[in-house]
Formats: sequence, C-alpha cells, structure tokens
Amino acid sequence: MKKKIMLAITSLAIILLDQLSKLLIIDKSINLIPNILSFTYTQNTGVAFGLIDNNLIFVILFNIVILGIIIKFLKENRESIDFVVLVSLILILSGGVGNLIDRLLRGYVVDFIKLEFVKFPIFNLADISVTVGVFILIIVIVKQMIINKNDSRKINNKIS
Repeated sequence: MKKKIMLAITSLAIILLDQLSKLLIIDKSINLIPNILSFTYTQNTGVAFGLIDNNLIFVILFNIVILGIIIKFLKENRESIDFVVLVSLILILSGGVGNLIDRLLRGYVVDFIKLEFVKFPIFNLADISVTVGVFILIIVIVKQMIINKNDSRKINNKIS
C-alpha cells in the first residue's frame, strides 16, 4: 500500500512539475549551456515529434483512449502487476496527463527543452516521463520474452 501511495504522489508531482515548468517558460527563451542546452518556448499541435499535426480533436481522443487503456489495465491487474511495470505505466500515464492538460487548456502542448548539439525535436518534462516509462516497459517485455524463450527451450529439451 505504501508503494502505491508513493506512486500516486510521484504521478501527481510529475504532472505538477510539468505544468509549472510550462507556465514558467511561456514566451521565453533561456540559453542554459551555450551550444548544448536551452529552454526555447514552442507550441506543438501534434503528438510525439510533431506527428499528426493540426488535428486537435483526433489527438485529444487518441490521448484519452491510450490513458483509458492504461487506467483499465492498472485497475484490472492492481493485485498482480509487477512493480517495475507499474512504475513504467505510472510514468506513461503521468506524462500523458500532463500533455493532455495542455491540449485541453491551450489547444497545443508547450515544449521547451532544446538540445542544441543535435537536431532533435524540442520536448518537455511530460515527454521525458512518457519516454522513460515506455523504455522501461520495453526492457521488461524483452526480458520476459527472453525468459519465456529459455523456459520453452528447457521444456523442449526435457521432452526430447
């Protein structure tokens, strides 16, 4: 129970930090580390990396569906879910909510973290949360696939 409360607090903190950081950067540009990192205010009307640009209703509905699927999965598996999977889904959910708030309130997502040393889309804290969550989830899935494959080989070797 303590872990779940901590995850709920973490989720809320991610959403609040994301929203606060966006409020503080609106209409600003700050060069933090020359040629490496700047905060450059931009409006993203699409999804990840500007995909599906200028279709707000579709993007909002897509976001709500994905968040709904995650919430449904968490509710249905709350007793049996692996803690690492839970953390990854909470990160994805928190980042998704942060960007959904922007879309609902502003009609676009505020992005501002710009890596100056590489050609890469500008992003925000919610994007980092989603990306880290997806990365953790991929690692868990790949690890489980390897374990299942090895278990299958062991069973097949015993049968042969």
